[in-house]
Amino acid sequence: MNSTLKHWFKATGSEGKDMTSELLGFAEIVGLERVASGRYSVLLLLELYGGMQSRQLNPAKVIHEIEVLEGLRECSSLKPASVFNREPLKGLWHKHYLEDGVPSMARNLRRGIIKYGLPWLENVVEEAQASGEERILTEQDIAQIAHDAVVGPWERLIQDSALTGEWIIFAQHEGRNYYLCLGRHKTGDEFLRSQIDAVCVREFPFLTEILSNYTAAETGSHE
Repeated sequence: MNSTLKHWFKATGSEGKDMTSELLGFAEIVGLERVASGRYSVLLLLELYGGMQSRQLNPAKVIHEIEVLEGLRECSSLKPASVFNREPLKGLWHKHYLEDGVPSMARNLRRGIIKYGLPWLENVVEEAQASGEERILTEQDIAQIAHDAVVGPWERLIQDSALTGEWIIFAQHEGRNYYLCLGRHKTGDEFLRSQIDAVCVREFPFLTEILSNYTAAETGSHE
C-alpha cells in the first residue's frame, strides 16, 4: 500500500468495527508488505483479504507469483508476465497465479490436452494401424490412457511454465512493479479499468500517464 495514503485509508466492517489495523496486519502476515511495501494498492489488499475470508482464494498463491516477479523466487510453473496490448488495460501488465479448486485444474488439463494431445494413446493407434492388427485395450491400457490425459498434460505444462490461471494486474514504473488488483478472464476489462481508475490512480498518480492513451474503441479478452 502507498504509505502516504494511510491517513485516509480506513476500512469498516459490517458492524461498524474499524478493520484498518486488521487489514494492515494481514498484509504483514501473508507477506505482501514484505515483498512489495509501498507498491501494492488498497484494492489488492481488500481482494486478498476478502478472498481468504470467503475461502475463494489462497493468498499464498498470489504472493508466490509476486515473489517471482520481484526476483525472490527463481521460477514459476505458470506463464510469464506479459503486457496488455489492447484497450482499456493497454500499458498495464499481468501475471497468472494458480487458483485452488477443480475448475482451475480442469481448465489447465483441457488446455494441456489441446496443446500436447495424448501421446501414449496416439502411439498405440499408430502402431495398430501400421500393423493392421486389431488392438483390444486392457485394464492396464485404460489406466495408462487416464494417466496420459490427466498427469501427463499437467506435468508438461509445468515443465514448459505454461500453466494458466487468473491475473495479478500490475504496472511498471521507474524499474519497479506496482501491484494494483486481481482480475479474472470473465470479469471484463472495462470493469477492471473502472476499479483501477477509482482506487489505484489515486494511490499511484503515475498511472494517469500510463493509461492516458485509453480509448473505448478497442476491447477484447486476454490469455
